[in-house]
Amino acid sequence: MKIKIVYYFILAIILTSCGNGPLKTELPGIQKITLQLNGKKYDELYLKAMLPVPSHFLNVKIFAGQSEDGHTWTFTIPDSINKMVDNYSILTQPFDFKTNTSYTIKFAGLSKNEQFFSYIYDEKNPILEATYTETNQVKGVPGQGYFISVNDTFSSDGPSLSRDIFSVNFKAKDTEMELSMKFREFPFIDMDHYDISIAKKDSISKLYPNSKYLMSRFYWMRSSFKNMDDAKKIYANFSKENKSTWFGEESGNFIANYKKLYSSGFENVLLKNSDTEISEPIIRDSTKFTLVIFSASWCSPCHKIIPELMDVYKDLNGKLEMVYISLDQSKTVNDWKKLIKEKSIPWRSLLTVGRVKEIEDKYDAGSIPHMLLVYPDKSVKKIDIRDIDDKKMLYQLVKNEK
Repeated sequence: MKIKIVYYFILAIILTSCGNGPLKTELPGIQKITLQLNGKKYDELYLKAMLPVPSHFLNVKIFAGQSEDGHTWTFTIPDSINKMVDNYSILTQPFDFKTNTSYTIKFAGLSKNEQFFSYIYDEKNPILEATYTETNQVKGVPGQGYFISVNDTFSSDGPSLSRDIFSVNFKAKDTEMELSMKFREFPFIDMDHYDISIAKKDSISKLYPNSKYLMSRFYWMRSSFKNMDDAKKIYANFSKENKSTWFGEESGNFIANYKKLYSSGFENVLLKNSDTEISEPIIRDSTKFTLVIFSASWCSPCHKIIPELMDVYKDLNGKLEMVYISLDQSKTVNDWKKLIKEKSIPWRSLLTVGRVKEIEDKYDAGSIPHMLLVYPDKSVKKIDIRDIDDKKMLYQLVKNEK
C-alpha cells in the first residue's frame, strides 16, 4: 500500500510538470531576468527599480546581478517588485557621489534619430541579447531641471551621464522592449491635436491588448485626459489579463474613483493637522469655496507656486478657504513641517502619513501640484492657478459668492 502511494505521488508530480507550456525553473514569487551583453565585459552590474509606491518615485530598489563571464548577467527579482516596475535602469557601477556621475547601460532605438531606452522586462521573453556600440557621455548642469533618483533617500540634480549604448538583437516580434521603441510617444497626449492623439492611442491599444508596457504607460497618463470617457475607451481595449496586472488594476481604480469624485461630490475625510496632530475634516466650512492643494516637501514645482498661492490667500481671504494636503510619508514629514514654518504658510496643513496612496487615489492626486476647488454644494472642479483662465474663474466664482 505504501509503495502504491509513493508511486502515485511521483506520477502526479511528473504529470503536473508536463503541461503544454515550458517548465518554469524559478522559485514561486521570483522572476529571473537574463541580460546577454556582447562586446563589453563588466565586473559588476545592477538593476534599479523605481516603484510608484509609497508615492511618486520615493521607493527605489537596487538589485545586484550575478555573472561568471562578465557578459551574461542574471538578476533575481521578487514578483512583488517586478509587477510594479514598467522599466529598469541598468547601472554599470554605483552612482559616483564625488563627481555626481551616473554610469548606465541604455539601448539604441529602432532608428538612428531616436533617443536611448531603458530595459523593459518581458515575461514571455525574459532573456535580452544586445551588442555594445558606443559610450555616450553628457556633462550635467545642476539647476537645469534634470534629476535622477540615486537611492531611496537621495536624488541628484544635474548629474553627468556616462552611458554604454547597446543595440538589441530582437529574436521575437513585438516584444515589450520593441513596443517601447515603436510607441515611445504613447503616454504623451498632444493637447493641440487632442482628437487625433486619442485616436492613435485607441488604435495602438487595440492592436496590442496584452502589452504590459502600454498598460503601464496608460497608468502614467491616466490623469491627462480632457474627458474621462476617452480614458475609459482606451482602457477597455486592454485584455482582461492585462487589466488584472498591478498597472491595470490601479488604472481601473483611478477611472472608478475619478467618476465618484467629480460626479458624486467631495468626500470630506478626517486627516491630522500638521501643527496640532489633531484629526479634522478637509472641508472645515462648507458654506464657502475651498481650494484643496496637494503638495509635498520633495516636490520642487509645488514650492514654486507658493508665491501665487500667497497672492490668492491675500486677495480672497475671508471668502475662500485654503488647505494643504501633504503627500509626505513618515520619513519626510518633518521636512514638510519645516517647510510650512519657513514659508510662514497661513492656511491649514493636513497630513496623509500611512494613507498616501489612499488619498492619491481618492482625490485624483497622482501628480502634484494638484488642486481641487470644492464648491459649497460639495461638487468638485480640478483647477490650476498657474493657468490664467483657471485663476480668473476662481476669482470670479469666489468674489460673486454672497
